[in-house]
Amino acid sequence: MLRDVLKWTHEGMASGLFAIAYEDDLAPVERLEKMGRRATRLFQDDTVGCLMAVVAVDASYGKPELLEPIRSFFDEWAKAFAHLFAGLRSEQWALVQGQQLVADIEGAILLTRIHGDSTYIQRVIQRATDQLIASESGSA
Repeated sequence: MLRDVLKWTHEGMASGLFAIAYEDDLAPVERLEKMGRRATRLFQDDTVGCLMAVVAVDASYGKPELLEPIRSFFDEWAKAFAHLFAGLRSEQWALVQGQQLVADIEGAILLTRIHGDSTYIQRVIQRATDQLIASESGSA
């Protein structure tokens, strides 16, 4: 049953959050900012992001069969962010940026929940936006 919940969560996040990265009618910075606003709304009041992180911690201590769907979720999220950085440098560099952004947001989600303060997520998105702008202008 937990695998079904993870699948449902992944599908919902893929269509409701990750898909924004591929809205190519918007500039990459606009997509990132839109993803940030959506993430803030989702993770400030909902348990979706925390669910994946909590299950991941538990799975690493004895439920390895759950790690694959969790890995898939975080990998897809990182690829969505990487899409925003695509074409600025190497594909590997873009993927590293996406992976780091997911790690930063996961930490921000935790701190948002602990402190009841969504500025943690907003600061991560602002820092990523600044990096994206700098990379687009060639100064990063």
